[in-house]
Amino acid sequence: PALCTDNGAMIAWAGAERLALGLTDDLAAPARARWPLDGRTQPMVGHGRLGAKV
Repeated sequence: PALCTDNGAMIAWAGAERLALGLTDDLAAPARARWPLDGRTQPMVGHGRLGAKV
């Protein structure tokens, strides 16, 4: 609960837990700058101030 206010801390903790269990990833999945939480919506395609919208 103490880490629930910081997304970076939560991600790091989850990674540490997985590493402690010997769970690794080959990192073959590409990084996505924008990943919609709702798969039913239409993806945004175009260009914004910070680059292409996905």
